[in-house]
Parts: sequence; structure tokens; C-alpha cells
Amino acid sequence: MTAEAYDTVIVGGGPAGLNAALYLGRSRRRVALVDSGDARNMAAGVMHNMLTNDGVSIADFRARARAEISRYGVEFLDDEVITVAPEGDRLVTTAKEAGALTSRTVLYAAGVRSKLPDVPGLAALWGKGVFECPYCHAYEVRDGSFGVYGGAVPGECLAATLTAWTSSLTYLSDRRELPEEERGFLAASGVETVPDEVTGVSAHPDGVAVELAGGRSLSFTALFLHMDTEPRVEPLRPWLQAADLTSVQTDERGRTSLPRLYVAGDLGKNMQQAAMAAASGGLAAMAINADLVREDRPGALYDLPPAAH
Repeated sequence: MTAEAYDTVIVGGGPAGLNAALYLGRSRRRVALVDSGDARNMAAGVMHNMLTNDGVSIADFRARARAEISRYGVEFLDDEVITVAPEGDRLVTTAKEAGALTSRTVLYAAGVRSKLPDVPGLAALWGKGVFECPYCHAYEVRDGSFGVYGGAVPGECLAATLTAWTSSLTYLSDRRELPEEERGFLAASGVETVPDEVTGVSAHPDGVAVELAGGRSLSFTALFLHMDTEPRVEPLRPWLQAADLTSVQTDERGRTSLPRLYVAGDLGKNMQQAAMAAASGGLAAMAINADLVREDRPGALYDLPPAAH
């Protein structure tokens, strides 16, 4: 690598980062994309709802995307980012193996981590019978019996949505006292509620077995649940004095209140879907390119409106 600053360093190699790299490479920008390979959706194995890529393996999608993008001179580093911090009028991204990468801008698209409930056996079946997104996984198990775990994060809206794929739904509240409104939604959806404590989850010939206190067991074709997530923003500390990047995002194109830092994908103000993440990466890339034009050719483009907060 040379000492010349990149126009952009992209942190994260999912749909958002890859699409941004494509846009910026085709904009003749000097770009490096750093990806640890530890993607949230890798456990699912395949991706859905991406035109021409519905049902393809995530690994294959990423490999083909990299091959396409490489034609435009984008550099790919399989590495872990340790820090991102300002240094004068530049940003320095430090990676574990590659060291310091200096750039005019950084697009941060490292995504979020899923926080699975502490239910024995659940993690082992994540992406293999236990799912979160109905649009990504429910079609493949349509007309089966679905369990919806609502013990940690309420999932009454998820249960209602899943009625598009099956009429056999059971809501597992895991001893949580359900508010009246939540009970009302479930009743309107025709979803049965089981209040017993959930003591474990395991593989079953029919799909997934859920063990309940007292020895009772229920089997489902699939188990769905909503989860809490945590933003993967550790490399931005202590520069980022906020809980997440959504808090500092100032427009729908991924600009933030941190100078020269942009956000795309699950960390930004977008639904956590591959197609939408890719779209947000394209929007952020166009914002980056336009802002670099403004910097290089003052007065060539209209001024940005005041930042929205």
C-alpha cells in the first residue's frame, strides 16, 4: 500500500459496504474495504429478497460482488478494524494486520450483533430452525407450525405478521406477564399463548422442540423471535460520544455529525434487510462523492441544507 490517502475507507463488507464500494469505484475514487468476515447473517447461510440473488448463499454473493467491484480498483482487506479516529483533516482507520489506513472519509457499515435470549440450545439452532425475519425465512417453512418466542423481547407484531405464512401459531411468553395491549394483538391475530417457562430448545425431526417447565415439550416447524441488537461501534470509541450511529446520523444519505464519517446498513436509519442495506450503501456513496466534489471544487455544487437532528 502507498502512503497516499484513500478517498474512502469502508468498514464492513456486507451488502451496504459492497454496494458503496461499487458506487465509489465507478466514481473513480480510491477505496479500501476492510471486512472481518464476522457477519450477522452468516448463520442463515442464504439470502432472500435480493433480485437475481434470491436464495443464493451469502458467501457466494459476497465473492461474486467482490469480483465485480475489483474491476474498478477497489482494494479488499480481510482484516479487523481496531480504531477509527480523526487526525487533522483526515481519518485514520487502524486494522489489526494492515495497520493505519489514512483516508479523506470513512463509511462505517460494520452492522450490529444479535443478542439471543439466554435459553439453552437456542444459539445452536440460530439460522437452522430458529429465525428472526419472516420475510427472509418464513416462505421456506410455510404452512408449518410456528412458535414465536416472546419472553425476552415482545413479539406480538411478529406473530401477527407470520399469519401470512401459516395459521398454526403459538406464542411462548416464558412467564412474562403480557400487557393488555399485547394480549389484544395476539387475540386479534388468533394466536394461542403458552405462559409456561421455557427451559430449553433442541433439534426435532419436525424442526424445533421447545421444552417447558414441568417436563412438557412442544414441537414446531420453526421458531421465530425478535431480539435486541447492539451496534458494532467499539472501534469508534472514544470519538463517538453516543450510544450508536443512528444518534449522530444527520440525513438519509448517511452523513453524520462526526466530520467525514458516514454510516450505512444496519447501523443507520434503515430497516435491517439486505436490499435496503445495499440501497443505503449506494446513497451514502453518492453523498461521499458529492461532498468530495464540494471539497475539491468549491462552489461547483449547491450547499447542503442544515443538518437534521
